[in-house]
This record gives sequence, structure tokens and C-alpha cells, in this order.
Amino acid sequence: MHIRISYDNPSPMYEQIEEAIKKAALSGELSDNQPLPSVRQLSADLQVSQITVKRAYADLEREGFIYTVSGRGTFVRLSDIKALGDIRQKEIMTEAEDTLKRAMEAGISKEQFTKLVEKVYGGRD
Repeated sequence: MHIRISYDNPSPMYEQIEEAIKKAALSGELSDNQPLPSVRQLSADLQVSQITVKRAYADLEREGFIYTVSGRGTFVRLSDIKALGDIRQKEIMTEAEDTLKRAMEAGISKEQFTKLVEKVYGGRD
């Protein structure tokens, strides 16, 4: 798993860490019960504060993506990932619907929007 932090990104660094770990878990790059780097190691690797990594890990644990075993480390939890993925898909579909409504209000035609969707998907179904 490779995490990249961008100082140009308006999202806080802890959110960027969270998103990178979620993406890796949802894509299958991380396996169930796979250990994650320690807070100290990840903060050194990313050159961010340990507090930043602790915040990301705490949020991810609260959401069910990871769990911590005292004295052993932090691990990926995939048992609930399917449900979390379904929730995320519903959120994205709601956002897409809102975006489509705004596009219609702005005068963007169905054909223009369809071309954009086809461009983004690039032939993938």
C-alpha cells in the first residue's frame, strides 16, 4: 500500500490518509487482518505528525475499517467492508444525482453529460 500526501490538497492530511487506506481496502489491495504500519512508522514515512496518523487511525477504527490489538498493532478489517462499500456507493449515487440536477439547471444537455460520463469511464462498463 502506498499513501501519498499532497500539501496542495485542500483536505486535511489525516483525511488523505484515511481515504488512501479505505481505497486500498475496498480495492482488495489490503487483505483481512493485514497489519498496517505503526503510528510512528507511518508518520515517519509520510513526514507528518504522529497525531495526524493517530487521528486517521482513530477515525478508521470508528468506521470499522481497522482494529487495534494492544501491544500487537493495527490491522485491516474486511469483514464489514462489503456493507461499507454499499454505503459508500449509495452516497456517491446521491452526489451524482445532485450533480446531474445542477448540470441540468446550468443548461448542460443530456448529450453533453453522457459524453462526459463516457469520457470518464473510457469504455469501461
